[in-house]
This record gives sequence, structure tokens and C-alpha cells, in this order.
Amino acid sequence: MRKQGLLATFLFVSVLGFGQVDPYLAGRACMNQKLYDSAVFHLEKALDQNPGETEILLHLGLSYYELKNYPAARDAFYETEKRRNGMGSFYLAKTEVKLNHPELALKYLRVHLSSRYKLAERIILLDEELSTLEGSPGWQQLWNEKKWFGSGDKEFQEAIFLNDNGDHLGAINLLNKLEKQGYKRSIVQAEKAAIYTELGNAKAARSELRSAVKSDVRNLDAVQKLARYQLEDGASEEAAISLSRVIRQDPARFDAYIQRAEVRSHEEDLSGAIEDMELYLTYFPADDEAIYRKGLILFEHGKYLDAIQSFNHALALDTGKSEYYFARGMTYASTGTNRYADKDMSMALDLDPLNGEIWFEKGKLSEKLGNRRGACHCYQKAFQYGIFKAGEFLDSNCN
Repeated sequence: MRKQGLLATFLFVSVLGFGQVDPYLAGRACMNQKLYDSAVFHLEKALDQNPGETEILLHLGLSYYELKNYPAARDAFYETEKRRNGMGSFYLAKTEVKLNHPELALKYLRVHLSSRYKLAERIILLDEELSTLEGSPGWQQLWNEKKWFGSGDKEFQEAIFLNDNGDHLGAINLLNKLEKQGYKRSIVQAEKAAIYTELGNAKAARSELRSAVKSDVRNLDAVQKLARYQLEDGASEEAAISLSRVIRQDPARFDAYIQRAEVRSHEEDLSGAIEDMELYLTYFPADDEAIYRKGLILFEHGKYLDAIQSFNHALALDTGKSEYYFARGMTYASTGTNRYADKDMSMALDLDPLNGEIWFEKGKLSEKLGNRRGACHCYQKAFQYGIFKAGEFLDSNCN
């Protein structure tokens, strides 16, 4: 892990020399990969450039916390809390537990319970560090002071519990009641959307997500989920606007760049799509899935040689994905290099022998290569595994 961290640091340092990398995003990317030493390096640099920035301080504290450097974590969370009341309090409480200061931990937990950043009651009660305070006299005193969680909070958690245990109708009914009462309307509507998605009711999910975004445009989870439906519905321009809003409000939502790249590709904006993919890959250069998806975008726009380079890169990182071989094979076939394409289809079938689509494409390649008998075998397999159009090829070529 430390070796990976050092490699990540050297990579970002070299790019930073050309002024192309944001140190805050580099730090957040390292956090996503659990490379906390490197995250600290970049976040400290970001803090030098933006002194007192709360998001940087908070994530610097979280990185120090993961490194078990609790004094440094406490300092970062304290600076966060000074600048935005409640933002660092939960983690300050956890850190003071680690530093064996139960009274201070309870003090900051009280601050947290009084703040707009208050987490759900079950999260607090089940927290590994905070639960060690339960035996102290101050713990019971804190919870006896007042009702920190109202009836709406408890009913919302009950709705989640009902849904988790399969009572979807009960959960929806309870959420409808909370929505009518005006309780955290956007969050409630987004939760309803999640349940409808789970039930396969895409129309209702779309409606609830639109309502959730209308209720609060800062609900970025809802905005991002709605963008997926907007793309499916052919409203790619709206989806692009939604995702740009997400990225503008939280530039460290790295998956939004990949999502927007796909939207831009649908809008025939290849340069914008590749720009988003390359920005993502600047921070996650070894993400073979993202490299593969970049290759698919290039393939869809007829940039076959560039697509092959992307698929080669993805396969260099992971040779165990049949879809990578299949995509490269389809790209080779599009350039007329059928023997290479046929070889890739064989590799894909070695990894996924029950995939009818691969059998079908291999059949077409075998036919082009003059191997009629092999083609018929492939079409038969494709038909067997659910590609019914292969039956037409069997009827016309294999009787």
C-alpha cells in the first residue's frame, strides 16, 4: 500500500509540474483509493493554496484519522469546526475518544447533535468509537438533556427499516406521510425513488427524482440519478446540464465525469466526452474499467485506432475481462483485420463461454474468413444462448 501511495504521489507531482492537476482533487482521489499518505501530501498542498478552506480541512482530518495520527486529525477537525459550526464535530468526538478524552468527546457530540450536520441516530449509536462512551455518566446525561431526534427523524428511519426488511408498501406509506408533513422533502422523495427503482417502477422513480431535485437542487445524489433517466429518455442536453451542476457543486464526485462523458458522447460531443474521461483518468490512471469505457466512446465515434489503444491499455491492466477482448475484437473487425478480431473473440469466449453475442460475432468472422463449418457451429451456439437472429443465419447458411 505504501509503495502504491508513493507511486501515486510521484505521478501527481510530475503532472503538477505542468499545472494540470488540482491538489484537492488529487487528495480526494488518493482517499478514494485508500492511499492516505499521498492524500495528506496533496491536501496539505491544497491548503497552502487555499488557507482555511473547510472542505480541504475536513478531508485532511479524515486522512490523518485513517493514518491513526489522531493529534493531527484533531487539529484539522478543530479548524474545520471553527470555520463552520458542526461540520467537524462528529469527527472531533470520535478523535477525542481515540485520544482518551471522553469529556471532550461528549462535548463535541453535543455540538454535533445541535448542528445541521447531525447524522441519523442509528449511525451515532452504532459508531464503533462513540459506543465506548455508553458506560460513562455523561453519556446518559447527554441523551436525557432533550429529544435530539424528533418524530420525523424516527419515522424516516423506520421507513428505511421497513424497506430493508421487504415491506416496501409500508415504507412508501410512511414516506408519503412524512412528505405531506414537509419533513426533509427532497431526501424523502429521493428515498421513495430508490424504493420504486428497486421495485422496477422506473416511471414513478423518475417522477420522485424530479420532485426531489425541484425541492432541493443541492441534493446531488438525486440530480445525478435523475441524469441517468434523462439520458435514457433522450434528454441528453438536460442530463449534461444536470451533471455539470453536480460537478460544479462538488468537483470531487469523480463518477460524474464518466457519466457526463457518456452524455456528451450521445450529444456527438466527442472532444467534450474525451476531455471528461481524460480528466478522470488523470486522477485514476490505473482504472481499467474507465479506460475501457473511454475505448467504447472512441469506437462509437469511429476512432478505431485510438479505441484499440484504449482496449490494449485496459487489457494490460486486467486480462480477465471478456468484454475487453470482445470490444477490441469488434474494433478490429471494423478495421477489416478479421484474424485479430477472431482471436479476440476466442479469448472472450474462453472467459465467458455462455455469451451468445460473442458466439454470434465470432460466427460472422468465421464466415468472412471462409470457415463455414466453424461459422455454423458459432451460430448454433449463439442461438442456443439466446441470440435468436442467429437462427436466420443457420437457416440460410447451414442447411
